[in-house]
Amino acid sequence: MWSDEAWQAAEPVYQLILAHPFITELASGVLPAAKFRNYIVQDSLYLREYGRVMAVLASRFSDPEISRLFMTFAMENLDAEKALHDFYLSAGGQCAVSDLSVGPMSVPASPACLLCSSHLWRQAVAEPVEVALASVLPCFTVYAKVGQSVFEAAFPTLESNPYGKWIATYGSSSFDEPTERLLSLCDEAAAGASRQLRDRMTEAFVMGVKLEWLFWNSAYEMEKWKI
Repeated sequence: MWSDEAWQAAEPVYQLILAHPFITELASGVLPAAKFRNYIVQDSLYLREYGRVMAVLASRFSDPEISRLFMTFAMENLDAEKALHDFYLSAGGQCAVSDLSVGPMSVPASPACLLCSSHLWRQAVAEPVEVALASVLPCFTVYAKVGQSVFEAAFPTLESNPYGKWIATYGSSSFDEPTERLLSLCDEAAAGASRQLRDRMTEAFVMGVKLEWLFWNSAYEMEKWKI
């Protein structure tokens, strides 16, 4: 199946994600709070765009069932992540960022965050729907796999881990069903595509996995605009 081929192509990047200090330090609980806070803020900004991209993708399907599925992705399936962000950005979550709600420019999107969201927008509006599908898949598959890996590594000391709520959320099975549904849609789309189009789907998927690495690396490095 296409999804197996695509994952094989992305596997080396995924291994680099698992070895990244943001992920290893998150699992062990020693990740500096400032780096995690930076990640949460940027992820909140990214998800605003991600939800809108899903809504645009929903409009590209003639099948109402698939359109409803993407509207679900745009609305319901992001609720758990938004609640998680709200927790960590609140005083109770010890990652409060008081100026986040002042205005859209109070906390600007980092270069990596802007690149990730811009990439998704380009795929959603300018590429064949098969390629657009493949481009949104990494956010599902990578987080599902990383979440499970981090949960298994952190489980013995999860209760004392300051990021335990994040780890428990992404390590749960609640992301499995939407991930499998999107994988099936991608495989169905690839089955009727030409070899060239399948290759473009794979390229979009691998790029998406690379951007997941870049996003975590940006958060860890506390990336700022240089100008």
